Amino acid sequence: MNAMFPARTVVPDFRLVETLTLGTLGNSPLAPALGAARDRLCAELVARGVTPILCESWPVLEALNSRHRADWFPLLPKPSSAPAFWLGLVDGEGEVIATHGVVLVDCTASSFGARLADLSALHDPGDASADEWAFVASEAAHDTRGSVAWIVAGWTRPDWRGAGLFHRLGELVRLVALARWNPKWVVGLVDPETVPVWSGRGGGRRRLEERPGILYHQSGVGRLPLHLMRWSRAAVALDLEIIPHMATT
Repeated sequence: MNAMFPARTVVPDFRLVETLTLGTLGNSPLAPALGAARDRLCAELVARGVTPILCESWPVLEALNSRHRADWFPLLPKPSSAPAFWLGLVDGEGEVIATHGVVLVDCTASSFGARLADLSALHDPGDASADEWAFVASEAAHDTRGSVAWIVAGWTRPDWRGAGLFHRLGELVRLVALARWNPKWVVGLVDPETVPVWSGRGGGRRRLEERPGILYHQSGVGRLPLHLMRWSRAAVALDLEIIPHMATT
């Protein structure tokens, strides 16, 4: 292991993404197209020297984040009751060198913007710190209702940055979220420094707000200005080249 980096975080009970069954949509007419898109993305990543894995354990992701705090912002909190998983890329030495996580948020009764503002998208009732708050001026956030897959924990280890992994892993995590949960929306919160990363073609058919319409004060971190980023279900399908198949479902 490279001495520049902390000791390995063991990933228990992980699964290879290329062997996954495709969840809710696995028995639908979309399954062959989803499987083909999954296989294409996995093959691209393997050709670049990494293997995509899926892990259900959020504490393992938190431990990984803690070990790499020098080059990775603290994770946003999530309600303990919220369904979630994360994907990682593992190098030839067995080290996780990139991640994307996703949390399922039910915004049927209350919009994603409202759930951010009252912190219920981040915490179970009563768990928020006294100094924690969020101000949400984003119209798109308040218009986002229904089942929402919230992408979090996007990280690539510094020595692997620039290798073309980040957007491929992001596309793969959106695929798995679509297959598992078939959400109406996929969203992300982007800090201003990362906006250029998402502004190119690699981010897919997403809407990325030009201005940070969300201000979140995270306990122990401070104020975070954040841009809302959003994909519709159809946009995810278009990026995965499965939209013709969706027309038949």
